[in-house]
Amino acid sequence: MTRTQAKAVDKFQLLTDKLLTLMEENKTPWLKPWHSTPYMNAISGHSYRGVNPLLATVDVMLNDYQSPLFVGFTQAKSLGWKVKKGSKATWLVWGGTSSKEITNEETGEIQRQFFNAFKWLNVFNLDCIDDSDSDRKVSHFTDKFSVNKQNEAPRIELAEKFIQAQNAKVKFGGNVACYTASLDKITMPRYEEFRDAETYYATFSHELSHWTAHADRLNRPLNGKFGSQAYAFEELIAEISAAFICNELSIKCELEHHASYLSSWIQILKSDNKAFIKAATSAQKAARYLLSNAGMSTEEENAA
Repeated sequence: MTRTQAKAVDKFQLLTDKLLTLMEENKTPWLKPWHSTPYMNAISGHSYRGVNPLLATVDVMLNDYQSPLFVGFTQAKSLGWKVKKGSKATWLVWGGTSSKEITNEETGEIQRQFFNAFKWLNVFNLDCIDDSDSDRKVSHFTDKFSVNKQNEAPRIELAEKFIQAQNAKVKFGGNVACYTASLDKITMPRYEEFRDAETYYATFSHELSHWTAHADRLNRPLNGKFGSQAYAFEELIAEISAAFICNELSIKCELEHHASYLSSWIQILKSDNKAFIKAATSAQKAARYLLSNAGMSTEEENAA
């Protein structure tokens, strides 16, 4: 089979496979309590709308892109840019109204018929672009569209001490907060991206609570698929643990995870009347482990 005869890629299946990959890594691309530059075309400044911000987020999360800006291949070429070898296109949806002229067979009158149109468009994230041979640099566009930071609140000293004491592997930047068990790594947006200090520390506490599940720490299973009760149960543990930690740090626990898992938690509680106690017990262990690392709990408390 020649290249031109090759079967067209099913974009819907491609998107589904990407979403499943993210969900299996405990990453949800539609929730974030922080601010960031909108996903947009770097050249035109057009902000993506409809489902396209979600489609862009999926690829940003999967490929660990740092930029929210994209560009078409032809646009990149016009600026003297090259697409780096091995880069993969991000598929976006174009939808609109088109028209065509039709002739009425009875009257011979030419009429214009309107219809909804749909097609896939491919773009490349600016992280995929090589501007070394061009006078127009990528940095010009990233600086131009960078968001004004909204969190100017001072950092909270006790909370900073708590985080640093864990010695966890953390990567800052991007548009996702998550714990990746296979890499034993936490990913966090930068402090300035969050809407306030409390949200940052609560989110960090939530991800650190997942971090305690590693086999070298509390050895808690993290094999539940997104949408399963096991997945929701682990989220409930992290949610309660973060609340315990924030209480000890004397900060308000501001999290946005709970709404998406509420129905799953209700199902868990209905199917097992001991589920909340089980989750709270595991959450207490996670919180105590982290607080103990920071010297904020006693051995007597850990033995209780």
